[in-house]
Parts: sequence; C-alpha cells; structure tokens
Amino acid sequence: MLRKILLCTTLLLTPLLTSAHIPYLDTYNLYNSYSSAFKFPDNVQSRALCTTTRCPPVYFLPPSNSTNSTGNGFKRPRWSGQSWSKVYLSAGENLHFEFGVPHIPALEFPSFRPTVYLLSKCPPSPHAFGHPEPQYLEYPNNQLDISRRYRLKGLRFQLSDPGWQGRRFYERRIGATFLRYLNYRVPVECSGDVYIVVDGGSERRIAEFYVAVGTREGPIGGDTQGVAGETEIKAWANGEEPGIGTYCQRRGIWEKE
Repeated sequence: MLRKILLCTTLLLTPLLTSAHIPYLDTYNLYNSYSSAFKFPDNVQSRALCTTTRCPPVYFLPPSNSTNSTGNGFKRPRWSGQSWSKVYLSAGENLHFEFGVPHIPALEFPSFRPTVYLLSKCPPSPHAFGHPEPQYLEYPNNQLDISRRYRLKGLRFQLSDPGWQGRRFYERRIGATFLRYLNYRVPVECSGDVYIVVDGGSERRIAEFYVAVGTREGPIGGDTQGVAGETEIKAWANGEEPGIGTYCQRRGIWEKE
C-alpha cells in the first residue's frame, strides 16, 4: 500500500515521457497479438505504451508456426515481434495517435524503420493524413496474423519509405531525445476498437518504440496499475536496458547472440 501511495504521489508531481504522456512499459513484448492487445483506457488522457522487443523465451514458438501441443496437451504460444494496442472510439470522435522511438544509436536510420498499421471496421480515409498518405488495406490479414472473421480493414504506414521522416525532440523531464515519425489527429466514422500495430518485419534485433493516444495532458487519476515509474521510464528512454541493439538468431529455439 505504501509503495502504491508513493507511486501515485510521484506521478502527480512529475509528468513523464513526451508531452506528459502517462507511460506503460512492455519490456518483454507481451502485447504481441490481436488477442493480447494492450487496451488504452480511453481516448482522452494522454498515454503511451513503451515497448521493448526481445528474443522470445524458450516456451514460445518461432513465428512460422502457430501452435505446438506438448504431450500433456499444452499449446505453446506463438511469438511475434509485433506490438498491438487498441482504444475504443465512438463514431465522430477524433483519434490522436503518435509513434516514435528513443533516439539511440541502435535505432538510428536506417537501422530500424518498422511498419505501422491502423486497423478498425471503418478506418479513417487515407486522405485525412495528408502527404504522404498511408496505404489502404481491404484485407490486412494478408500482412498480419488475424482472422478474416473480425472484418477489419486497415491503413499501412511504410516507414521505410522516404516520405516519413522522424522529427527529433528533447524531453527535458526525463533527459532523453526521441524521434517522432507519426503524429495525427483524424476522425473515426464508426464506433469500435481501433488497433495500432507496430511490425518490425524480418528485424530480429532488440528495439524500442512508443505508441501514444489521447490529447489531454495532466496527472493521472484513478487506477495506476501498470504505470511506469520515473526511474524505469528514464532507463527505457536512454536505451539502458541490457542487450539493446543485439541480434537474435534462430538455432532450434530462438536465442540471443
């Protein structure tokens, strides 16, 4: 209880991450599928999911397989280097979302330029984003591991294309520099969950990035479960987690080099 009170006090006094986003850390890439997507509580309070992709532990499968039953029937989960998050919006609301990375050597251009997807039953028009426009996808399940029964359509931001350039900014509160690649406020035509997916593709390096939603800055209220403390978010933003920038290699079970 004392620890929770101290955490709440710290959050009330010290805004964290870019533009006072409330940060949630996913340092083991646990939100890596449609079924395990991180859920932002709302589209109002400014929040950020800060992800670190890693080599999968031994009880995960490589991406080429979906399930593998052991002798007792336990199905080992599928590993994905993707990051999934979602937020519910009502028809007529504006989605404000950002994508960026800490500006550290391991993530400098062209080392890490992932693909970002927006998925929903009726995504915003590509024209709402100006130039460059994302690519409209009638069937995003061709690129992502999701069933067609969900009837999601998508937009794809191919960040390896030269049109998307990161804007560098310094966040003095945590003493770190970031590159922001996407920063949009666009209308949503129908009610439902909007999914934001970051896909590193064939990248097998450890990487860090954030996805943020919401516009209202200010101290957090209510439940603080999962919110990162100041020390944790500073270490993440400055690439001080062990192994950052190293590569994975498949040798039967995936391992770190």
